[in-house]
Amino acid sequence: MKLQKFSSLLRILMVVLIAGILFSLTGGVPATAVQKQQSYIVQATTTALASQLVEKHGGMVTSHLEIIHAVGAVLSAQGVTELRLEKGITSVTSNGSVKSSGSGAAGDKGKDKDVPSTDYPNVVGADVVWQEGVTGSGVAVAVLDTGLGKITGLDKGTDNKKDHIVAWKDFIDGSKKPFDPNGHGSHVAGIIANSQKGADGDWNGVAPDANLVGVRVLDETGSGTYESVIMGLQWVLENQARYNIRVVNLSLVSPVQSPYWADPLNQAVTQVWASGITVVVAAGNDGPGPMTISVPGNNPYVITVGAFTDNFTPDNWDDDYIVPFSAAGPTLDGFVKPDLIAPGGHILSVAPADSYLVEQYPDNWVAKSYFKLAGTSQSTAIVSGVAALVLSNNPGLTPNEVKNRLTASALPWVDMTTTNALYSMWQQGFGRVDAPDAVFADIAGSANQGMDIQADLAGTMHYEGYSYYDEATGTFRLYDLFANWGGGYGAWDGGHGSWAGGHGSWAGGNGSWAGGNGSWAGGNGSWAGGNGSWAGGNGSWAGGNGSWAGGNGSWAGGNGSWAGGHGSWAGGYLSWAGGNGSWAGGNGSWAGGNGSWAGGNGSWAGGNGSWAGGNGSWAGGNGSWAGTVPWVGSVLSDATFVSNFETGTSPDVAISTATISYFLQDP
Repeated sequence: MKLQKFSSLLRILMVVLIAGILFSLTGGVPATAVQKQQSYIVQATTTALASQLVEKHGGMVTSHLEIIHAVGAVLSAQGVTELRLEKGITSVTSNGSVKSSGSGAAGDKGKDKDVPSTDYPNVVGADVVWQEGVTGSGVAVAVLDTGLGKITGLDKGTDNKKDHIVAWKDFIDGSKKPFDPNGHGSHVAGIIANSQKGADGDWNGVAPDANLVGVRVLDETGSGTYESVIMGLQWVLENQARYNIRVVNLSLVSPVQSPYWADPLNQAVTQVWASGITVVVAAGNDGPGPMTISVPGNNPYVITVGAFTDNFTPDNWDDDYIVPFSAAGPTLDGFVKPDLIAPGGHILSVAPADSYLVEQYPDNWVAKSYFKLAGTSQSTAIVSGVAALVLSNNPGLTPNEVKNRLTASALPWVDMTTTNALYSMWQQGFGRVDAPDAVFADIAGSANQGMDIQADLAGTMHYEGYSYYDEATGTFRLYDLFANWGGGYGAWDGGHGSWAGGHGSWAGGNGSWAGGNGSWAGGNGSWAGGNGSWAGGNGSWAGGNGSWAGGNGSWAGGNGSWAGGHGSWAGGYLSWAGGNGSWAGGNGSWAGGNGSWAGGNGSWAGGNGSWAGGNGSWAGGNGSWAGTVPWVGSVLSDATFVSNFETGTSPDVAISTATISYFLQDP
């Protein structure tokens, strides 16, 4: 009897114990459903208000992003819905993953003897700049990427002292010391400022005496989030004066799903530019088709870089060509992009031997910590190095002035026998980067004229570029003063052409690059050899069947002329000036006239080649782009995408991922 009572009591105690455990696990009340929480970027009129409202709706703040008046937060779906109804909230964006294209951990592979040589400094004329004593000293370049490896050319300067990396911040793992488990960040940093000399006796980086600031925002696989990248940009601003950060390199990309100004990452990038730091970004590797520029390459203020290859003949320009992966403009906001092009094929730079990329692709390992990649990530790094040289020689320049020098001195690809450009402006921008003229030429003026960056940041004014698609002719063209530009530069059918080998010939499409076979020969702008001469300063390089006609000179092609300079067509064209500056859905979209925002419920409805109706414009009704080429199969044939873009909806999970993109083949 006692045993039976004891057994009954034991069973009761067990039931009570189990119930107590369940009670503690469920919080004491039966839950109808456990809501999944996700990461978001919440923007408001102030960061403090964003934080307060996130907590009000049961969210957890993960970071404070003062640079864009936002917080990173973890929220439930219900919390997001409630938050979007709060007064003062301007945007709630899903914080998806961002990928990079490389990895690199600590450690060299052997000792640095018989170091391989890199060719790209010579291809862009950096070696000519070095001969004048300009090597990038006094300028710090912040590389926001996968990290910096412990490699001689990165951690030691040209004086062999371990003072090349002046600052480090890790937003992924919080590491106190530089490392790179992916390799991409090291590869990019090496292109910019590798202080090692190769077998040819030249430095392997473009600006070997520039200081490096490593900001790790991407993980071992090259992935990160908008939040991590924005935190990195905010840290750069906070430490700008301390380390004299003058250049930021962003060799990462994300798909476009909103106007440039509605994207949180672009907002942060714009703020960095407005604060006096030159930002150089990748065009992306989704070419060769039109309208393939990625975020933040679609930001009209910054310097966006596409890629060409020297075709394994660095001393011969006549067989160079723009690689098919190089993304092309115009942007969905109508801006001409890229701004210029730089070498991006078979680029040799450093990477840690035990990094992710090296282990995944051992065939691309060359020797002595050197690894080969291709992509606009690499082209971007080359231009960042040239920008460091420009600022080292001209420390008082603003970002707009740096951009002007780089674009005004670039060499557009022109067939001098026909005066036609061999690539359109939406493929080559102003042309190939030219370090000697960018650094030394007498170039005045400023880029981004006609655009008020502070008003853009405040939300009281936004801009659209000059480009539109003319369905009557099946070409991309420019508005107004530039409407009659032709000659292959100001009108483009979206085709790319196919490389047919040989020296400078293209079959089917955009003509040929040709020219002399010489090499840069010292001094302040002299070119020796081949069929043409380069006179530096305001001169032009001409020769063969196709040439780089550049500097600040003029080029008359087709039905119009291009006067070089700062390129007013690259600035703002149409402006939005209504309301309090929030274009995030709700009461209206672009409306009225020839591209100015007038509020109300309309959409682009006027002018020739504007958003709704007319030639070469967004078709009415479902909002998809009119015509079949080149829109079919692209985001522009998706009515939902177009609708979101027209209402300025901030990017959702699909675009809040950034990735570094690279190629392992050898263009």
